[in-house]
Amino acid sequence: MTASARDRLQLTVSIHTAAKYGRSEDENEDSVTVNKAAGRFAISDGASTAARPEIWSRVLTEAYATELLDPFDQAVLRELRQRWRQEVIKPDLPWFAQAKLAQGSAATFTGLQVSEFRFSVVAIGDSCLLHLRDDEILLSAPLSKAEEFSRFPVLVRTIDQTPPTTEVWSGGGQHQAGDVFILATDAIARYLIQNHVHLPLFCREPIVDAWFGDFVTEQRHQGLANDDTTVCVVRT
Repeated sequence: MTASARDRLQLTVSIHTAAKYGRSEDENEDSVTVNKAAGRFAISDGASTAARPEIWSRVLTEAYATELLDPFDQAVLRELRQRWRQEVIKPDLPWFAQAKLAQGSAATFTGLQVSEFRFSVVAIGDSCLLHLRDDEILLSAPLSKAEEFSRFPVLVRTIDQTPPTTEVWSGGGQHQAGDVFILATDAIARYLIQNHVHLPLFCREPIVDAWFGDFVTEQRHQGLANDDTTVCVVRT
């Protein structure tokens, strides 16, 4: 994207997250990284059963948004896996921690690139990108129906030898001024796809953390899964 295109592209961004009920925010395994200057945004949901998933999800989002890297490039992914190992493997870890780390980590990932008139998405798993116009979903990727979500999404792992290229979803299209992009981890992505009535709430401006926290608490009584719940809302 040229400097003049960046000047014409006006984006506002807000990030909101809520940990699982009964857990502290320090235990939240979702990560979001924003780079407005480059039009890059990324979200990742660390797998709770994996080792130190909050670090792996952060490594992935920072690589894409801050460093402008392709996390599914084989050489890049090899370097990112090494970064995760360097952060988590410490001297004098107890044996059970070493055993857990040996199993590796895993996460879903969705990255959004927005230029002056177009956008592109790369994703794996069930963290999703919703492209909205006038409160209607124009694109939901990589999943578009509530029944496509499952307990076993495809994940980017730290112990695989090659990138999961066959599982990566990529696409994009054009956008207009006033369009809204929502990057969302699986629980809230599935809920919004299934309950379009809530979409206008995410298109209004501004969203505040207190409102989002109250919304998540209320909707967990209405069917929203009790999971780390994160959105990154990008308005054009």
